[in-house]
Amino acid sequence: MIVAMTIPGLALLIIAVSCAEVAYRRVTGRAALPWMREQDGRGASAIGFEQFDAMFNAAKRHEFEQRQAVLMHREDPGADEPGGVDIDLRAGRARLRAD
Repeated sequence: MIVAMTIPGLALLIIAVSCAEVAYRRVTGRAALPWMREQDGRGASAIGFEQFDAMFNAAKRHEFEQRQAVLMHREDPGADEPGGVDIDLRAGRARLRAD
């Protein structure tokens, strides 16, 4: 555990987890972590390496913060404009608003 508290030890730990994850995927054909099974192939080791890179690269940290900000702000086209169009696909109707 003390080895993982050093930078080289942390890198070796991430590499070991990566190797174990790849081996598990090849043997079973699925991810070991349940919440990683539905993604498009990005494993836990990739996330670990990105965080390791972000420790030393300020631009990467800024990229992570920007991703989180974009995920938190949902934009609806035309939400702030007066008037607009409401489209109901189930009913097959479009309504024009005159605000």
